[in-house]
Formats: sequence, C-alpha cells, structure tokens
Amino acid sequence: MHGYRYAALASLIILLAFTLILATAISDSGLPNYSYVKSITIYAPAVSGSGEGVLSKTTLIVASPGSGRVFFSALPYTELDTQGAARIAAYIASLVAGVSFNNYDYYVITESNVPIIGGPSSGGLMCVGFLSLLTNKTLNPSVTMTGMINPDGTIGPVGGLKEKLDAAASNGFKIFLIPKGQRYYQYPVIQETRLPWGVIRRTVYQSIDLVEYGRSINVSVIEVGSIFDAFTYFTGVDINASSILESLQVSIPGEIVDSLLNNLSTVLQDTYSSVSKIYSYYYRGSLQTVVDNLNNTLSSLYSIKDKYPVYAFMQGLSMYPSVIYYNLYSKVLSNTLSIDSILGTVNTTLTSIGVRLSGIGGNLDLDELIWFSLAKAVYYRAGYYYTNALSSTSNSDKLAYLSYSLSYAEQCSILLDLMKALPSSSPPSLINLVDTRDLYAAASTIYSYIEALVNEVGGNTQVLSDASDYYGLMNSQIVNDTVTLLGFTVYVIGESTYALHMVFDQSNLDDVAYVQQAILTMLPSKILSTPVLRFFIEYGSEALENRDYSSAVHGFSQAFSLYLVLALTLEGNSNTSTIYASTFSQGGVTSSNTTTPFIQIPVNQPIANTTTPENQLSRELILEYLGILVITVAAISIILALRIIKHR
Repeated sequence: MHGYRYAALASLIILLAFTLILATAISDSGLPNYSYVKSITIYAPAVSGSGEGVLSKTTLIVASPGSGRVFFSALPYTELDTQGAARIAAYIASLVAGVSFNNYDYYVITESNVPIIGGPSSGGLMCVGFLSLLTNKTLNPSVTMTGMINPDGTIGPVGGLKEKLDAAASNGFKIFLIPKGQRYYQYPVIQETRLPWGVIRRTVYQSIDLVEYGRSINVSVIEVGSIFDAFTYFTGVDINASSILESLQVSIPGEIVDSLLNNLSTVLQDTYSSVSKIYSYYYRGSLQTVVDNLNNTLSSLYSIKDKYPVYAFMQGLSMYPSVIYYNLYSKVLSNTLSIDSILGTVNTTLTSIGVRLSGIGGNLDLDELIWFSLAKAVYYRAGYYYTNALSSTSNSDKLAYLSYSLSYAEQCSILLDLMKALPSSSPPSLINLVDTRDLYAAASTIYSYIEALVNEVGGNTQVLSDASDYYGLMNSQIVNDTVTLLGFTVYVIGESTYALHMVFDQSNLDDVAYVQQAILTMLPSKILSTPVLRFFIEYGSEALENRDYSSAVHGFSQAFSLYLVLALTLEGNSNTSTIYASTFSQGGVTSSNTTTPFIQIPVNQPIANTTTPENQLSRELILEYLGILVITVAAISIILALRIIKHR
C-alpha cells in the first residue's frame, strides 16, 4: 500500500515537472507579443476551378513591433506564387508608405467557399490593402481590382478578366481596376455542334472591350499601371511622396566613356585583322558580317556619347561579351591563338583584378560600397565561367566560357574605374549593420516568384539567365562576404524584374518604361538622392529618350532593385525611422482619422499566429508531443490514485 502511495506521489511529481517544461516551452516558443495590430478585409475577384468568376475573402493584418515576417494561410490551398505575391506586396507597400519593412509583421488569411485557381492576380489588391493599413487610409468599398504586383510597383497582366468582372458586378462593386494594356481581352468560349452521332465541343477565343462590357453591367472598368494609380482610385488620395526626378542629374566623366568605347574599337579592329586571315570563305564571310554589325553599333554610341553619356556607357558595357567572344573566335579560326593560351590570359587577368579588389580599403562611403559590391559580384561571375571552362571537354563550350569570363573581368575593372571617377555625397557605409537574412530573403523571394511565373506561362527561361547566374552564386559561393552579397542581391532582383517584363510585357515595353519612370518620381526621396541610384535612373531616362524601351526597362528595373536593397540596408541605421518619417511627411500624406487607429492590446498578451511559419514547425511538434506526455502521465496518476483508494 505504501508502494502505491509512493508511486502516486512520484507520478504527481513527474506530472508537475512536465507541466513546468510545457509552460517554459510555450513561453519560449517565439510567439509574437504585439503592441499594435490593425486589420482589413478585402474581396479579390478570382476564377473557380470550374471557370466561373468568384470572390475570395482575404484578411490582411499588420502588427508591430515586428521583424519583417510574412505569414500566409489559405483555405482551400492555393499555389506558391500567391504566397510570393503576398511578400512582394508587403515589400512594395512598406516602400511606398515610407516605413521600415522590418518594423512590422504581415498576415494574409485567404478563404474561399469554392476551390479557386491560385496565382499572383490578387497581389495588387493585397498591396493596396497593406498600404491602407500602413498609411491609415480607408478603402472605398465599391472598388476592387485584379492584377499582379511587380517588384517595381507596376501592375502586371493577369487572366480570367471577364469572369472576374462578372463576379465583381454580381457582388455590387462599381469600379473594377485592371492592368494597363488589358482593356481588349481574349476570353474562351465553348462552342457545341450537335451531330446525329454526338456532340462536338471546341474552345474558341473571342475579343471583348472590357470597358464597354463593364458599362453594360453598370461597372466602371479602369486600367491602372502602378500601385500609386490603384491606391488613388481606392482612397481618393494621391500618395505622391516625392517629385524630384527632374533634379536627378548625374554626370559621368567623358574620359570614362571614351576609354570604354575606344577599348571596344581597338578589340574590333583586331578582330577585323584576324577575320581576314581565316582560310574558310564561309566562316570569314559570316564573321565579317557580325563584326560589321558590332562596329555599326559602336559608331552609333560614339555619335550620342556627348548627349547621352550614361546610356552610351551602359550600352558599351553590354557589348563586351559579344565583342570579346568574336575576337577570340576569329583568332582560334585563324590559328593565331590556341585555347590553352586563352586559358592563361584569362587566369592572369582574373588574378590581376583579384589583387586590385583585395587592395581596396574598408573605409568606403555608401556609394563607393555599392559600386564595389557590384564589381565584386561581376568578378565572381567571371570566376564562375572560368571554372566552367576548366571542367568543359568541348572546345566550343570552353571558348564561350572563357570569353564570358574575360568580358566580365573587364566589366569588373571598368566598374572599379567608375567608382573612383563618380562623385559621392552619401553617408558612411552601413555594411556592418546589414542583416544578411534580409538580403537573402528579398533576392530569393523575388527570383523564385518570377521564375515560377515564367515557367507557368511557358516563357523563354533564357531571359532569366543573368538573374539565374547571380542567384546560383549567391547561394553556393559566398557565405560571409556581405559586400558581395549586396551586389548579388541587386543583380538578382533587377535582372529578375527585367525578365518578368520581357516575358509578360514584350508588346508594350514603352508603356512599362514610362510607368516605371513615373513611379520613381513618387517614391520617398531620401534614398533617391544617392548618386549611384541616380546613375541607373539616368540610364533608364536616356534610353527612354532614345526610344530603346528594352534598355529603359532594364535601367529602371536595376534602379528599383537598388532602391529596395538600400531601404533594407538603411534599416540597420538607428536613424532610419526618422529618415522614413520625414520623407513621408514631406509628400503631404498625413495620418487620418477616417479609419480606426491601431488596436492597442496589453504588451504581455500574445496574439495567436494564424499560420505556422516553416521555421516553427519542429517546435510546434515538440509542444504537441509534450502535451501528449502530460496527458499520459495524468491518466496514470489518476489510475494509481483510484487503486490507492480501493485498497484502503
């Protein structure tokens, strides 16, 4: 009998111990403790699995203090690109609002009564919703929209527009915003032909003017090109935070441009000489035509370099891979150079530039740091192709890899020259305060999101080759080099954004470029005053004046990428909050009492997560198992206690 009592006592002690362990685990589980929480519910037009237009209910929440986490929950389950769109929506909303992304956590809770076709089409609406919460603005309940949110704040094209418009109309919405350029829409119609032996069904596409169709069902359909346009229609507020593009003049020393173009000219003249020595008439004629075209392009750059120096410089820089490849190719065909000798030349060049990079001191201001990071990223790309050349067994592939390696090495050297030549007026570097997780998160989110979109539509993945190279290097070769990681991030985001437009907006790149330029006039101006960012804006603007819309989109995409990276970088500064607040108030956007202010809750009262982030899954399982153990021990204790009573 005493044994039972001791066993019961031991069981109760174990139960108490497990209870204490469980309480400790819960208190240390990382569940957020928020001081302020604010939410809004929006209704996004979507297409059901059966092809009909429906509305999905989405609740958006911003909570502070946060750490830049984005939580996503969907019922029924939806595609991964919808989750990527949610994070990009949060990025863009924080940039436009002029607040620190990492000061908040963001929640997206999507519900639908029927299975819907997932995708990025609700990204624009999510961004508008987050922006309304961050700026304390009320959304017009009669307005809804569809459209992707792109990493540069543009609204991208989507499908199912007629079905979504029908859903919006049937649910009482009076204004329906669609992506710019999608007014005339091709939608599928099932046609049936009845024959004595059965029915033949086929899908045909009919064109419809969505503006006219919307008018017939009492809905105003309006095209929007940017998040700024969409937000104005939803709130009646012009959230223009800056208008300084006209003053963003940046000068590049003429000798830098001349040196680059003259070097290209020298290489081309050498190529002409090598081509003339090629024995084969076919190869000699083909290469002569290619070199003539390159020389014509170079001549056009000479003619505009004084009026458009930044454009001429960047176009010349982009010519290097082709110019060097055909130079080496002609030398190999004319037997004046061997693959082995080219290997030695590339190795010597890489070694020399590596010594130059290692000799640059750490006392750099922000602009110098950015140029240095871009140069280092290009240098590692040169090394990547050199490594590929060493492992290649095909001479043609080896020659291509070596030419890429040599051209990127030359580009690295030119960027270092540019770093020294351009004036700098930015504050000291904040690189030691950068959280590399922010850079990885931004680059991986945007690259993976855009890669998924390109694959879904069957687009040419070759447009992602530049972004893919830098993304692969970022993940595999650089671990503790924050400077190079900074450069990789800028290139990954910029090249991914450019690829996105080349796939989805090939027919209207001019519209995209003008919208991008307009957005840059509206962003908070503190970061825009950085000379290195102004350089890329000037590149896009000069390309636009030359009607080179592809290059304009490329330049502006790089500018947006740099803007986002700088925003994340500057968040490491204790004065960042003051910077953002002052630039936002300068734009005339002030707090409004038209919406309910943040709901204040006791600081020590936790808010339950609506979704479980991946890095908390193992902890949740541990807590679950601890709970099972506690219940088991409790049951044993009760049984022992009953047996003690029975034996008395």
